[in-house]
Amino acid sequence: MAEIAAAYPEEDWTQTAFEEAADEAEYEVWFDLYFRAWDRLRYDRFYGAFGGESPISYQALSQYARDHGIAGDNHEIFMTFMSALDAEYLSIAAERQKQQSQGR
Repeated sequence: MAEIAAAYPEEDWTQTAFEEAADEAEYEVWFDLYFRAWDRLRYDRFYGAFGGESPISYQALSQYARDHGIAGDNHEIFMTFMSALDAEYLSIAAERQKQQSQGR
């Protein structure tokens, strides 16, 4: 976050600015497919004994796609977007865990 703020000093990096930006974000109808899938599959992952989480398994994603008739090129797109969405979640979760371990 500090690196981004340093790279763009003219931008407002307060929490209020983030909330306003979130309110302005445009929601597309097709996002719903991925958010629903992620909500259903988000716990279908390995959790480490000392914390940490692995990505959602390929098997779980592929079975979900099969169950919902997502095949061919759409399957590849689905897997790509779901992997990106889950990677973002894992990044946020790792940062939160790091902050908690540092006592923040």
